[in-house]
Amino acid sequence: MTLTLDNRTRNKESSLTQALRQIQQLNSKIAVLEQEHRDYVEKQQNLIVAIAEICVSPMQEIEALRILIRWGEAACRRYLRSVLVKQGQASKMTTGQIEKPTLDKRAKNRGFLQNSKK
Repeated sequence: MTLTLDNRTRNKESSLTQALRQIQQLNSKIAVLEQEHRDYVEKQQNLIVAIAEICVSPMQEIEALRILIRWGEAACRRYLRSVLVKQGQASKMTTGQIEKPTLDKRAKNRGFLQNSKK
């Protein structure tokens, strides 16, 4: 009788220990997912700032946001790079009267777009 009670107690302890271990594993996974979500949100916010800085027309901004929503971050970055290239080509065709701060902003955005590829 004592042996049967001891086995039941051990089985209960084993089940509780196993459940506790599973809870700890789930908590770890939740923490990882929460961090990944925070990173994702930060990247999206940075990308939206880049859209506002790079796009010169509301239509370009809308298109960039549509691409971001439908196709994702990588496609949106490609679109923004193409906008920067077109702006560079357009500035070469004009008299070259682009102010230095604008060039600095574009260089910063190019760096942002290139460094954030993953």
